Amino acid sequence: MNLFRKIYGAALLLLLPLGVSARDSTAEEKELTVAERNALQGFNDTIDRLAEDFVSVSLMIADPTDPSEDALGTSGHAFLRLQCPTFGLDNCFSYEGENVNDNLYKYLSGQTKMGMFRVPTNEYLKDYYKWNRSVHEYRLNMPPETEQRLWEIMDNHTTNKISLRHDLNKYGCAITVVHYVKQALGETPIDYASNEELEHMTRREIGYRSMANHPWLRLTSMIFTDNKSDKDLPIDEKLIIPADLAEVWQQATVEGKPFAVYVGDIVEGAPLDDTTPWFSPMIAAILILLITIGMAFMRYPYWDWILLGGQAIFGLVLITLWIVMREFGGSAYIMMMLFNPLPLVFWKWRKYWALPYAILIVSGVVVLAFWPHMLIDPAILVLALAYVVLFAKDSLKRLLPSR
Repeated sequence: MNLFRKIYGAALLLLLPLGVSARDSTAEEKELTVAERNALQGFNDTIDRLAEDFVSVSLMIADPTDPSEDALGTSGHAFLRLQCPTFGLDNCFSYEGENVNDNLYKYLSGQTKMGMFRVPTNEYLKDYYKWNRSVHEYRLNMPPETEQRLWEIMDNHTTNKISLRHDLNKYGCAITVVHYVKQALGETPIDYASNEELEHMTRREIGYRSMANHPWLRLTSMIFTDNKSDKDLPIDEKLIIPADLAEVWQQATVEGKPFAVYVGDIVEGAPLDDTTPWFSPMIAAILILLITIGMAFMRYPYWDWILLGGQAIFGLVLITLWIVMREFGGSAYIMMMLFNPLPLVFWKWRKYWALPYAILIVSGVVVLAFWPHMLIDPAILVLALAYVVLFAKDSLKRLLPSR
């Protein structure tokens, strides 16, 4: 009998945890009420925070600005609008920065600062009404828990002060929106549709394309940004232009639903004048080339000194800015070949180096024309030919029969 009791007691001890586990499992499977679920999160109310309409998230896209007003806005602007009707909250979270037109040197030297700002939507949109600049709204289909997580993330990253470095590819408005939304989604993936155009372009090419109607801005971008072959990046890392972001997210899905759905124009502004100015870098380069050819055999070559002086001054400016930015890459080395003070310094001894230098420039032009993903403005190539004429004309004179 005692043996039986011992065996029964041992079996009961072994089975007891299983019974507790079963009861716990049953309790876990029990669906909690809204009040019980809120209590676990520290809320003493019956508001359903997991309801589809508790928080809504919108991608907001503002139309581009004229470069004379704000050079950073020429590709448009992307920001987030988060609403919670239950608590009467409606805020815009926007990556804002200094107006680079006020200090062009800071922009060119990579010292422009940015910051994440939270502003009530009605207040934030006042400027867009004043600028007569359209703003388009796209509702994002995110799971309720990720919408709340996004709001928390945005609150944590809001500084309301200018303190962050600006970089179109890494910290620009559109790519910042992408990173925060992806962080909120966590393990929930965005399923992107195929986009062959973006998939075969580098981020620099994408940015360059967005400046199609601003040839002088395109030239500046080409000079002061490095060439990087980053075409193999995932598509969401290439969404640096607001219009591309809106288009790609409308074609993407999350949990089988279209990720971004166009709602309408929250601000209806006037269309931007996208007329390309007639006096472009190419026109300027062609004029310089023609004048250089016409002046090549003049007895008093004042034009030579203008070209050499411009080459030296611009070369020194470029070198100074690159040192400040600490970024030397493909673009820097290309431009240094064309713009530097050495030809002016050693012009007296040009018979020893001018023709080889001209041949070097011609070789560089040929290489640049076929180098994969090496963006170079065609105006620079035409200008390079003007310097070829400048450096090679003495050798050509010696080849011509004397009168």
